[in-house]
Amino acid sequence: MSAAEEITKNRSILIVDDNKSIHEDFRKILPCDAAEAVIDDDELALFGDSATVNDTLPFEIESAYQGQEALAMVRESAKSGRHYAMAFVDIRMPPGWDGVETVAKIWAFDPYIQIVLCTAYSDYSWDEMIEKLGMTDRLLILKKPFDFVEVRQLAESLTEKWTVSRESRMKLKEIESRVTIRTKELQAAHEALAEARDEAEAANAAKSMFLANMSHEIRTPMTAILGYAENILEPNQPNEERVDAADTIMRNSKHLLTIINDILDLSKIEAGELTTETISCSPVEIINDILELIKPRAQKKGIVVDAKLNGEIPETINSDPTRLRQILVNLLSNSVKFTKDGSVNIEISLGETKHGKTILQFDVTDTGIGMTPEQASKIFQPFHQADISTTRRFGGTGLGLHISKLLAEALGGDLFIVESIENKGTKFRMTVETGSLIDVKMIDALTSTPSRPQKITTQDVDLSAFHILLAEDSIDNQRLITFILNKTGVNLSLAENGREAVDMTLSARNQDKPIDLILMDMQMPEMDGYEAARTLREAGFAGPIIALTAHSMSSDREKCINSGCDEYATKPIDRNALLHTLSQFLTQYRKSIHPPIVGSAIGG
Repeated sequence: MSAAEEITKNRSILIVDDNKSIHEDFRKILPCDAAEAVIDDDELALFGDSATVNDTLPFEIESAYQGQEALAMVRESAKSGRHYAMAFVDIRMPPGWDGVETVAKIWAFDPYIQIVLCTAYSDYSWDEMIEKLGMTDRLLILKKPFDFVEVRQLAESLTEKWTVSRESRMKLKEIESRVTIRTKELQAAHEALAEARDEAEAANAAKSMFLANMSHEIRTPMTAILGYAENILEPNQPNEERVDAADTIMRNSKHLLTIINDILDLSKIEAGELTTETISCSPVEIINDILELIKPRAQKKGIVVDAKLNGEIPETINSDPTRLRQILVNLLSNSVKFTKDGSVNIEISLGETKHGKTILQFDVTDTGIGMTPEQASKIFQPFHQADISTTRRFGGTGLGLHISKLLAEALGGDLFIVESIENKGTKFRMTVETGSLIDVKMIDALTSTPSRPQKITTQDVDLSAFHILLAEDSIDNQRLITFILNKTGVNLSLAENGREAVDMTLSARNQDKPIDLILMDMQMPEMDGYEAARTLREAGFAGPIIALTAHSMSSDREKCINSGCDEYATKPIDRNALLHTLSQFLTQYRKSIHPPIVGSAIGG
């Protein structure tokens, strides 16, 4: 109902009486047009100062001569959108319903009509009427013969009461509606809060489990590393036992590094600093490399690992080989870990997305422990594994699959479970975009791999013509890097902090014994590597500066480059990568200052 309808005064009255003359009497008493509604001085004295010519409105009078007719009119009136404000109802209306029965029927349909029962006899006592109609403030008794002023006062008061009552009901309804809406909003907020609380509790529980797993995962290899290091130091140890202890230390150190890398990868992803490169790479070469890594582990468990091509695939694709290898190593390692006996297979095929982009598809299938649908639904969430018992039996951080899925998406593909059946096995599918395949050779066998570049070792590198300064405050790292570089024949100098590195570099230049390259640790006392690099560049040092740091975020690399470094190498040291970087930058630097020196050799 509109606001205009809410405030309109309802002056509609129904007269219910079998005597036509009574209807005429009511119409004489109650004005039915504006002219008749003007109150004269005598009426003004009776009704009071509040009744004026301007606010006295005409009544709308309608007549019914029997109870059944009255009820029909009430129903029709309500159907048309207008209600009677009140009704004057005669008690005696033979034949048919009497007045009390008529009122009961009317109120059953419209309980808000104000009723005045008109009677000249004592047909019903007041108690009898209350028993039939109930105690209510909408019922009054008017004795015949009528008093002019009393009828007029009742009509004025009861129609106004109906209007006020209706406005009150509508306001109450509006309030109830607002309360209902607000209650629903509060309920929704409560449910959202409860859901957020449950998610937070689940996340905290997952992270608590993750920290407990991390403690186990880190302490386990550290126990082996420390224990076997002590074994090496034991006097009179046979050489083969020392070699076995060194192998154990190396294996556990690599496992520890994998855990750290998982945590760092997740940190990069959450910080939005995960970066990928796009270069030409051989998927078959990557698969063969991974198989060489995975098969020895599988053979110890009696598991057969096999790979095959499903149709032809490109010899090379444009992707990130490091990240692609990381994903596949994680998938195959997991399959071997969770498979007690049977096989692990990887099938590679060429496919296409619904958007028409070419993808390379890797299906990894195992005959391992499998998962329930509930376990499979959570397996890609961070810090989650299938369940606690899985974590206790097999270990792991619960980050590998989460990271692998994000990496696959970063490479334009996806990672998902095709099928997993508890106690029967799991099939994962990973896809990556291939980039353009124009003029790319197609191959149909895993043996059709491009020739691999020879890995660089200390025996392949001759740096005897160069002078390198190592700025490193850690004595152990000094000894390790010195051990690696001494085998290349390089002229190596050592500085224990950034201040010493600056002084030694400038002094060497003044003595015409310039330093060709600086390996600069970035965290050192007195002057750190960042300030040392900036100071050297300001002093005119033009040689390569290679940053050495245990930090591996992209922002850390950017910080090193901005300070004046040419390249960035992370700890722990990758010997092959370090030698390759030194060879590359020293060769480029020497060519930039004068022609190549006859007889010098870098890289063999």
